[in-house]
Amino acid sequence: MKSNTMYLVTGAAGFLGGTVCRQLLERGERVRAFVLPGDPARKYIPEEAEIVEGDLTDMASLERFFSVEEGTETIVLHIASIVSVNPEYSSKVMEVNVDGTKNIIRLCLSHPECRKLVYCSSTGAIPEADGGRVIKEVGYFDPDEVVGCYSRSKAMASQAVLDAVHGQGLNACIVHPSGIMGPEDYAVGETTGTLIKIINGQMPAGIDGSFNLCDVRDLAAGTIAAADRGEAGECYILANEPVSFKDFSRMVSDEAGCKPVKAFLPIWAANLMGGMMEKKARKKGEKPLMTRFSVYNLARNNRFDSGKAERELGYHTRSYRETIRDEISWLKQTGKIA
Repeated sequence: MKSNTMYLVTGAAGFLGGTVCRQLLERGERVRAFVLPGDPARKYIPEEAEIVEGDLTDMASLERFFSVEEGTETIVLHIASIVSVNPEYSSKVMEVNVDGTKNIIRLCLSHPECRKLVYCSSTGAIPEADGGRVIKEVGYFDPDEVVGCYSRSKAMASQAVLDAVHGQGLNACIVHPSGIMGPEDYAVGETTGTLIKIINGQMPAGIDGSFNLCDVRDLAAGTIAAADRGEAGECYILANEPVSFKDFSRMVSDEAGCKPVKAFLPIWAANLMGGMMEKKARKKGEKPLMTRFSVYNLARNNRFDSGKAERELGYHTRSYRETIRDEISWLKQTGKIA
């Protein structure tokens, strides 16, 4: 019997969105994927998913995305956003991440068949706790308390969702993923790029800091669990234990059989070098290899508490070593490493 529920997934051509689509289809759900017109990554979306082309800033295309046959209920998983490692203000990041999310909220409220919204925010939207204290969920998001344009945009969008819950009766909850890694990263994001550089011996030095990274498959399962069991107005951190760059490099070396990164710069030295690289790149009109903001992300408090998601959603993470092993296997299968 055909299900009368359809999952509407934005960002479906992305790393997390694509994994969410695959997991939903694997459990027999109907999926509609929202992708940018002409996005080359659409070929990685499973053919069982219905594809609608559009843009978060274009209400007409969003209306097509939301329109379903009579008798069908929808659940929206809003994952699409522009991720930027540049801390400077970007009107495009704000337009897509904030205004685009407000457009999604409007459509959810104007379509009575829309049963629920799960907004995929970021741990970056939550203020950093000082003194190495574990960071927990918050009930209010202030963009002035977070660092960088991307984090500010996610804080503003998260607050817009909560305002709609409390002020307009929207049934929505929020998930806050930390960093992301794992197999099927077709776009080769920041972490996958770092992994490849370590394996290929292209990273002469690392930074003496830490990451908080999750397997994309666990983040996808957590996001779907939020659609199944997340409470309206609640936020759920989907994170892992922090791992030092040194330990991460050592695990990559063990699993790939490559030489580990030998030198690790102290934070102060990396900051100095990042500033110099930024100036040099600005003069040449190029992207810097390292920035002070990327150093900040390794130096900051990366300890997040996922206890609430574990208790209420059944969220869990696999080990870093397992994820690294599976990602290396996928990189070899796809010819991205020898």
